[in-house]
Amino acid sequence: MKYSRLFGKTVKNPPKDARVASHRLLLQAGFIRESSAGRYYFLPLGRRVQNKLIGVIRDEMDKAGGQEIVTPVLHPLELWEETNRVSSSNFELMLVEDRRGAKFALGGTAEEMIVAVVRQFQLSYKDLPFNIYQFSSKFRDELRARGGLLRVREFVMKDAYSFHRDQAEFEQEYQNMWDTYSRIYERVGLKTDVVPADNGYFGGDYCHEFVVQTEVGESDYFVSEDGEYIAHEDIATFKHEVMNPDEELEAMKVVEQPAWVKTMEDNLKHYGEPEWRYLKNVVYKNRITGEIIIAGLRGDLDVNKNKLEKVVDAIGQLDEATDEDLAAIGTKRGYVHSWGHHKATYVADLSLKTVRNFIGGQKEENTDTRYVNYGRDFQHQIEADVAMAQ
Repeated sequence: MKYSRLFGKTVKNPPKDARVASHRLLLQAGFIRESSAGRYYFLPLGRRVQNKLIGVIRDEMDKAGGQEIVTPVLHPLELWEETNRVSSSNFELMLVEDRRGAKFALGGTAEEMIVAVVRQFQLSYKDLPFNIYQFSSKFRDELRARGGLLRVREFVMKDAYSFHRDQAEFEQEYQNMWDTYSRIYERVGLKTDVVPADNGYFGGDYCHEFVVQTEVGESDYFVSEDGEYIAHEDIATFKHEVMNPDEELEAMKVVEQPAWVKTMEDNLKHYGEPEWRYLKNVVYKNRITGEIIIAGLRGDLDVNKNKLEKVVDAIGQLDEATDEDLAAIGTKRGYVHSWGHHKATYVADLSLKTVRNFIGGQKEENTDTRYVNYGRDFQHQIEADVAMAQ
């Protein structure tokens, strides 16, 4: 077909919000058009590309022994309730109800549906192993859509699920899929790093992401200088070296402190000490149970929410505490205590053991504490690595 006969035309000036090059070019060349935020029409040119990509993936999956199926878009909500993922997934489910009052989730991923169909059959060990996969529309009520097709609320996903007799058989299939994905990325011209990552609410012992390096990406991962260690930021660990090992321990004391000292910037301005010297408390609330979680760590570090959720067994359930949540435990921003009267579960990051004579921990309107030492002056019931790696 001549280009002039194609449905969809080129445009000279893309929308101002199309900041990512791929988004801008796909719009300008007439491959896609936006319907609403995070939802796109694939025009004839875009559909041709999508079909070619699906063809490459299908070819490699079939060679690897996969069998293609397709699941319904509407998932009975009771299947998600059965696995307790209605509120614990890392994306918001989109729910609908039919005229009979039956509730459904628009498919965001298909573990529940695949298990539901598999258990309809009276399978024995002789029927195992098998690997079934699909290409189907998925829906995720993402907080923010961005970058054209990079983060969307409706998309075509290829997902695969395998069933096995034992661990050894599973590991063999895991490697089979690893090799298959490697061939797929090679065929479409993408160089990837295979990065150990967080397995989130899926659980299990294995999780790897095939990551393409790009300036417009949203994930970070760490690689050691010798290349021996590689890990996604959600699980990356690092050495917790003592910052001031030769400093003498001082007796904790309450000191006068101006009322305007509330934030880390205020502390740096008032005391003139480096960030690692201060105690930091970050507060979360479990949206399911209402439990308040306070993570304590060194002032120059940030909480890794994925690590923290695993430690407190609340995967996908923690939100940053609001002013109302803080008021409910008798405090406010800048005044959260490292120990004392707050009704909360405290989690100590391992970095609390790397500083002698912290500043902070018991801030009041005109006072705070100095020369605070973890293990001597206070201690939390849970100790774990919950900091974002550096």
